[in-house]
Amino acid sequence: MKHLSRRTTTLSAAAGLLTAATLLVPPTASAADELKLSGYDVVAAPRSLPRFYPAVEAGTTVAGKVVIAVGTKPMTDPSGAGAGLPAGYRLNPNQCDLAPGYTGVLVCQEAPYIKPDTTVPADAVDTTLYWGFTYIPAGGDLATAVKEARSAGSLPADGRRGTGKVTVKSRAHALLNTIAFDTPAVPDGGTVRQQLRVHANDAGRLTLRFGRADGQLYADLAVRISDIITGPGATCEIRYETLPDDVPNLACELEPGDHVIGYALTGTAGQYAQKLHALTRYDIYDLGYWDESDVKLASAPFAVQGRTILPSHGLIARNTAGTLVDYSGTRSATAPLSGPYKIGSGWQTYTALTSLSPLKQGNYYWADQKPSARTRGLGDVVARDASGTLWYYDRQLVREKPFAARVKVGGGWNVYDRIDGAGDLDRDGYADLLARDKAGVLWLYKGTGSFTGARFTARVKVGGGWGAYDRLAGGADLTGDGRTDLLARDRAGVLWLYQGTGDATRPYTARTQIGGGWQGYDQLVVTGDLTDDGRADAVARDRSGVLWLYKGTGKATGTFTGRTRIGGGWNTYNHLF
Repeated sequence: MKHLSRRTTTLSAAAGLLTAATLLVPPTASAADELKLSGYDVVAAPRSLPRFYPAVEAGTTVAGKVVIAVGTKPMTDPSGAGAGLPAGYRLNPNQCDLAPGYTGVLVCQEAPYIKPDTTVPADAVDTTLYWGFTYIPAGGDLATAVKEARSAGSLPADGRRGTGKVTVKSRAHALLNTIAFDTPAVPDGGTVRQQLRVHANDAGRLTLRFGRADGQLYADLAVRISDIITGPGATCEIRYETLPDDVPNLACELEPGDHVIGYALTGTAGQYAQKLHALTRYDIYDLGYWDESDVKLASAPFAVQGRTILPSHGLIARNTAGTLVDYSGTRSATAPLSGPYKIGSGWQTYTALTSLSPLKQGNYYWADQKPSARTRGLGDVVARDASGTLWYYDRQLVREKPFAARVKVGGGWNVYDRIDGAGDLDRDGYADLLARDKAGVLWLYKGTGSFTGARFTARVKVGGGWGAYDRLAGGADLTGDGRTDLLARDRAGVLWLYQGTGDATRPYTARTQIGGGWQGYDQLVVTGDLTDDGRADAVARDRSGVLWLYKGTGKATGTFTGRTRIGGGWNTYNHLF
């Protein structure tokens, strides 16, 4: 079936090319004498558009017409038994004409670019459609040609007449082709054999690829497929050796029957642990409908063993034109950020802008995941405009739109000279907000986790004296105790650590000095883990525009290792968070 399908496609394309080339040539008797047409059979899916038009193998139809008869019975009766199509099918003449006085007969002048076809209904049952054709020269008798087309199945095929058949196989028929999976775990640096057990009710084409299971974090993974073993009636080849890459790794042509297809998967030593699906498609059709015809099946998730994938963290920046961009995390200590990737413009209207927690990688499956419990903690953003109104931007997992439309929190926020994300200070699962008033009092607004009601509870006083600091940065656990901490730089350039307590009524312990000399930076952000070691890091921009990475140690003393230069040119941004 599949070899026939490829041949039909080739012939159809050739027919179109011949037509285009010969329409400019004046018709001659010799061109008509050289004409050679052939019919063909196809297997069609519901909602497909099978054609009723012969393949032009040689010559041209410019000098005459092709008469086509369509019906539900073989083309052996000149009177047209079974003429026409079943209920629910629509006959599309396209550039041909319906012959007046006849059922299911089309007359095609020359060789049309758009061939007549039928629309197979979505709920089609198993059905066979038959068509016959004959060529008549200019001035030929239509009635005689109709009888010849309707009886073409009982007449010798001579290049001027012939038949074709459309076998419609229903969705229920396609689902008789089944696949069972045997997918043990892939060892770290080792090899495992997996197999597919295929019941091929119909001859068809099987493809196998692998995808990440829902909810997985993304990390580079290179597993290799090899050593294919099949039995009689199955021909397989490896199309792409590494996985998962969203391309078919294995393709097989199967004859009807039961098949076992085995293959080896080999992991790379030191790879990230991951859960994958084996994803198969089985295609029994020559003519399908978009992406819906194949029988698609997925295995249960299976493990690729290795080291744990930790969420990657990134950084958001606003440039002087008001464009907001994000820099995604790479998990590399030497080059921890990639980007910039544009989020949107118009953000210059905000006088304060912060993420409630560090920008964090979401799960792999990005299919319009609107704000939900699944997206909490990935870096929701709040922004205050010039009028003092605070707006909330929920993080979402929608490609090219990392934040949902803003939601109004309320007015009166101009009483604060600093607004900073605090992370989940009280460990209730919701990110919190810090705000410092102009008297130096620090206030805590606890997050509610609500998507429809108030985003924060009433404020709680943290304490006074915070006017001594010109920079605050928090939102992540810097000391490895599971509680979010806060950095504060005083006006002399000394950096202080406030360890989180996990208690909203007394959120921080007494401060601990980290070190001096931090006055050289005009931006300071606690980013979360940039270096894939499970410890939160920080970045600081100096006044020449160089961005520096301070790798976290996970300890209260010696909180950071020495700084590492990330790159220059960061002074194009007026705010980092």
